[in-house]
Amino acid sequence: MGENMSVPRFGWSRRSGGDPSLFEPRELLHAYENRSTREVRGSGELLIEIPLSDASILEITILDPSADWIESRVRGLCSSLDNIDRRAQRVLRGGFSIGWIELESERDGIIDYWENGVNNEYPLAIMWNGNAWEEAPNT
Repeated sequence: MGENMSVPRFGWSRRSGGDPSLFEPRELLHAYENRSTREVRGSGELLIEIPLSDASILEITILDPSADWIESRVRGLCSSLDNIDRRAQRVLRGGFSIGWIELESERDGIIDYWENGVNNEYPLAIMWNGNAWEEAPNT
């Protein structure tokens, strides 16, 4: 002991017994509001990049960059992603991380999980329930 421990920049989820969460809602929303970047790709899609506490980037693609629902749904995603990811990690046994997220419409999207160290992926359909994003039934 006796060593100084660094203080994490981002929040600790109380629900996980103190394990750090990359997707803690307040911290993710803060990163989105203050440090995210936006770019319209050559394909016409909007790419939003949100820097995370581990120096990785959360990529969110919106198919229609002119849609009027983008702000509310991305904010909703920031609030919902921690719960979605925790459930997915239990099913995937923790060996996967989010590769990218695509919001196809104001009600439907996909979170693409990539297996760590292997070329394997697991797409997870999500839907807007009127208040938050959640895993779509039968995915």
